[in-house]
Amino acid sequence: MSQYYYAPGHQYIKVVVPRPKRPGADHMPSIRAMPQKPVSPLVRDALEAAFGNRSPESLTHALFAMGVRNHIRARRRTTPERGKVQLLSCHVREGGEWFGTVAVSGKRYGWAARIEDGRLTSFKVL
Repeated sequence: MSQYYYAPGHQYIKVVVPRPKRPGADHMPSIRAMPQKPVSPLVRDALEAAFGNRSPESLTHALFAMGVRNHIRARRRTTPERGKVQLLSCHVREGGEWFGTVAVSGKRYGWAARIEDGRLTSFKVL
């Protein structure tokens, strides 16, 4: 819906008015900006291990895939960034995909993870 109004110095100005919301319409987006539980404990443990707050040896085979543990060990060797992990955003998609951003020592990092059957099968710090 749009309407035209006279504006001084111009011929007319077009104003677009948003449609009124229907009271019974619920919209469920496929991505939630902050889920009810802000982040999975598996993702939190992996982030803490990646940034030196937890030992990589504490990540058990039953809960963390070999690729996840290898990525964390490699990251600790190449980027020994240490500090408190502050979760800035966390998004969840259908199919167990998690992604978001964290702040560590004044720097921001992106991360992505996949959880399947209660096990962290993929995890990357970007």
